[in-house]
Amino acid sequence: MGRGGHAPATEDPAKPMFVCICNALKDRELAAASHGARNVAEVFRRCGRRPKCGKCLPDVAELIEAAREDDQGAAKLAAE
Repeated sequence: MGRGGHAPATEDPAKPMFVCICNALKDRELAAASHGARNVAEVFRRCGRRPKCGKCLPDVAELIEAAREDDQGAAKLAAE
């Protein structure tokens, strides 16, 4: 454990991380819902939730962008 009782970020990279504390949504769940999503609201709808405080919205937007890049990369590989 790190200082303050918190585990260091590098302790277990395979362990899921909460992105939206208000809705108890973890990175993997949000990442899966991000594929094909057009916006943050759509990701939350797919998870059956609504954004509350908004602090996670930039992180969810980054997950959407990463999913888009993954989807585009997969499409390019399939076309080859």
